[in-house]
Amino acid sequence: MSSGRRHWSLGSLLLLFGGNLGVLIEIHQHLVNGTVGQSVLLPVSYRFGGAPHFPVSIDWKFTSNSLNTLITCTLLNCSLGAGGAPSACSAKCFPHSTYRGRAELFPKNGSLLLRDLKLRDSGVYSVVFRPSYQIWNVTLTVHEQRFTPDHAADTVEQDHIRYCAIGICSSISFLLFLLFCCIRHRGAAQQKKRIIKQQQVSSVEESPMESTAVRAMATIYARVGDSFEQSQPRPTPEVMYISVTSPGPPGLDAGPYHLPG
Repeated sequence: MSSGRRHWSLGSLLLLFGGNLGVLIEIHQHLVNGTVGQSVLLPVSYRFGGAPHFPVSIDWKFTSNSLNTLITCTLLNCSLGAGGAPSACSAKCFPHSTYRGRAELFPKNGSLLLRDLKLRDSGVYSVVFRPSYQIWNVTLTVHEQRFTPDHAADTVEQDHIRYCAIGICSSISFLLFLLFCCIRHRGAAQQKKRIIKQQQVSSVEESPMESTAVRAMATIYARVGDSFEQSQPRPTPEVMYISVTSPGPPGLDAGPYHLPG
């Protein structure tokens, strides 16, 4: 940041030396430089020339655009140190919605802190103390970030490290996925083998039972057949004789002829 001379508000001096209770304002830098994306402090300080009358209002305005008040802070009470400098203040600050989270006013000294600078933040800023209505201006110039060769090398190295870390994490994730797939496939194969083995055991157990049943049925049929054959008596051949008497020629003895029947 560029240095600037300290200036005292003419109105403050008039109020102070005129016997009134005024505010003495000191601007530490009139020209301030900042960098995009970083923070910058617009430094001021003040002190009271006697017992102050509260409330006292401190306003910061960005006069380079249509925005009226950037942030305002109302001092409700302050403890005074040596020379009338405030040491502790009770205050309520209200930033504009455009600068909420980016602008901060320090009630103890009235300085303005701007965060996350943008190029459009360049311009003239005015600080106003009321009710005396004293105004001082500070010019802010915001510059683009400049990369030195060392910084560029560090950036390249950091990018390389980041890409390597991403690659390693991706490789580990892929290997874990493959391991999961292998474990799952192996479990499925073992389950399939277990099922096949159970089916084979069941088939082996059922085969002797079927053979035994077949043999028992064959035995039963054989015994039934034997019993059936034994119960049927075989016919006994009988010889029947029939006597036949026929007239024969004269002189022959007519006797009976026995023919087997």
